[in-house]
Amino acid sequence: MTDAMPPATVQSSPAPTPPAPTPPGTTSPGTASPGTAPAEPAPTASTGTALAPREYPQALRGPRHRWWRPLLGLTAVVACTVVLAGGMLLYALALVVSGALGVQLPDPSGLTDAWFVSPVGLLVTNLGLALGIPVALVATWAQARRGGLVSSVLGRVRWRLLLGALGVSLLLLVPLTFAGDLLLTQLELPADGGGTGTGAGAEDPWWPLTPASGWLALAVVVLLTTPLQAAGEEYFFRGWLTQWTGSMLRWRWLAIVLPAVLTAFLFALAHGAQSPWLFADRLVFGLVASLLVWRTGGLECAVALHVANNLLAFGLAIAYDGLEDSLLITEIAPAQGAVSITGTVITTAVLLWWARRRRPALVVPEPAERGTR
Repeated sequence: MTDAMPPATVQSSPAPTPPAPTPPGTTSPGTASPGTAPAEPAPTASTGTALAPREYPQALRGPRHRWWRPLLGLTAVVACTVVLAGGMLLYALALVVSGALGVQLPDPSGLTDAWFVSPVGLLVTNLGLALGIPVALVATWAQARRGGLVSSVLGRVRWRLLLGALGVSLLLLVPLTFAGDLLLTQLELPADGGGTGTGAGAEDPWWPLTPASGWLALAVVVLLTTPLQAAGEEYFFRGWLTQWTGSMLRWRWLAIVLPAVLTAFLFALAHGAQSPWLFADRLVFGLVASLLVWRTGGLECAVALHVANNLLAFGLAIAYDGLEDSLLITEIAPAQGAVSITGTVITTAVLLWWARRRRPALVVPEPAERGTR
């Protein structure tokens, strides 16, 4: 409230109206408390101090970003590779020593394809690929001091989104896979190199089951370690490599498109020698996985799609004794490639629709929004 005005009968010069009282601990506009500096204006885009919203591919371009920080992430990846190479050298030395002592250890140089499709070989392979998870976390921490950003823009795994997307992926891929095999069978199209062991043209492609020798041990290994293997590949390619590339690009669309194309190409290339249709199948998978990561703000849906795809492929391979063909596949027929790509695209479209309804965070929240520095 303000002070009462003088009575109307009193003739006097108008007195200046005192300012309205302000709550304790605050200052009136345009003034500053004694001993304090005037408040600075809030950062705005015009001042050049505010950070633009950062989507997943550019999540590492935060307050700590400098031109040299991507070198720290790359150095961390190289260091992890050196450690792994050192472990292999130590094992090679152990082979020499054990041979001199008359003790036999598994010699990697003499491993056959049959070893890779054995329970032990599959376990070693899956756990080796799962190392992509800690490598990506360490490299992201080295670059931005927030390793969790490789999981999502919130700096953590959103487990509800991951598990829900896994359920949606399985519900779609199972019928789509069997429908694709049925279509190939009815049209009597070749499916050379197929990994399900059901080959087109058979009288009944699904019955009887012909499980592989030691199928129970193989099934346990697949259920326990295939999710880690799929997540390891996603954390490295769609995670660290995407953000590392995006951190060096200032333009939003370039930071979205270039890492997606680059990681999809390298992901497909990393599978070794392959026919054009098999390469195209893996290339499309890499592209749609990057789309899922961008449109959901994290790796959860891409990991779920990858896990569901591999669980189904390995499960069918074990059920029909085709695990070696599935793991060491180098070519597929054009018809089978087209069917596989179609199933991947349909599943991705439904996943995007499903995830959008859950409104996942798409940008990195600023420190004030997180309540932490």
